[in-house]
Amino acid sequence: MQPTVEGLLRQQLDTLQAFDRLLVSEHACLLQAAIEQLPGLTEQKTAQLAELEFLEQQRLAALQHDNAASNSALWGQVQTLAKQVSLANQRNGAMIMALARNTEGALHLLRGTSDDLGLYGAQGQGQAGGAAARLLVSA
Repeated sequence: MQPTVEGLLRQQLDTLQAFDRLLVSEHACLLQAAIEQLPGLTEQKTAQLAELEFLEQQRLAALQHDNAASNSALWGQVQTLAKQVSLANQRNGAMIMALARNTEGALHLLRGTSDDLGLYGAQGQGQAGGAAARLLVSA
């Protein structure tokens, strides 16, 4: 028996709500710099996305048999939540990129491999406005 559009929309809504909860957990981990938890959350997000894709394919196939179901109130809820989840995922992605840039910059500074460190001049004197001055200001 073919799943109904309404049933598929309910499953999509449930899956989107679970995905949203994962994004909230991911955001909390990012705020607390609990990066050791991120790989597990990423695996769960990947599984949820695969489930959403599968449900969407089923919904589209079911719509061919019941075109009137596309006007469902559930469809509006699914669309609204999908937009919310997308924005939350983009926010978390931006936070991850910022953390990665900060970590990379710190590693360059600690290793002394950054081209623009500007810690010391040719005669060994500290340079005004160099990385050392920026570090003191930010500390």
